[in-house]
Amino acid sequence: MNKYVVIGRPRAGSLIAEFLLTAANVEYEFKNISIDEAQQEDFKRMSPFSKIPVLVCPDGQTIFETVAIVIHLVEKFPQLAPQSSTSERNYLWQYLALIQTSVYAGYHRQFYSHRYAPKDAAKEVGILAAQDREVAYSYINDKLDPYVLGQNKSAVDYYLYMVTRWDPNIDQLFSNKVNLESFVALMKEDEAVKKVLLSHNL
Repeated sequence: MNKYVVIGRPRAGSLIAEFLLTAANVEYEFKNISIDEAQQEDFKRMSPFSKIPVLVCPDGQTIFETVAIVIHLVEKFPQLAPQSSTSERNYLWQYLALIQTSVYAGYHRQFYSHRYAPKDAAKEVGILAAQDREVAYSYINDKLDPYVLGQNKSAVDYYLYMVTRWDPNIDQLFSNKVNLESFVALMKEDEAVKKVLLSHNL
């Protein structure tokens, strides 16, 4: 049987696929792809906007978009999430969507604001993205106990931890979010997180 293949870059959004596969004790191969390589037509056939990650499944199917990859892995490996049809499972999807639309996308709009607005408006786009991100982080901070869904770790915790790694000023992020700071410290000790980060010398 073929292995999963994660196509991405070590510090980027492909970390979530690696975290989840490792947490589920599933062997996979990591394929590093440069920004230039991602612009090639063969990659664009898998990911039309040249974005990573792309997950290649053992049967050859390819999945792009980070949330779609997380959903696939949650459905494939039930140990990564609460049982289906439970309130906790509903909240998992809620927080996954919140992090994707307001935090993950917020970092992208800030760091690559020139892609979202003309030059004279790009700075304002970045500022608004940071404000949206702050609202989402503050809301999540109030809910952490110690994980997003309470006492049990799930896929959304790995997703949240990944995006916090991109913050340009982590001390400022933690300044009024004690729960989030404790959560990040907890996730840093997670065995799957440590194994993946070590594999990339991060």
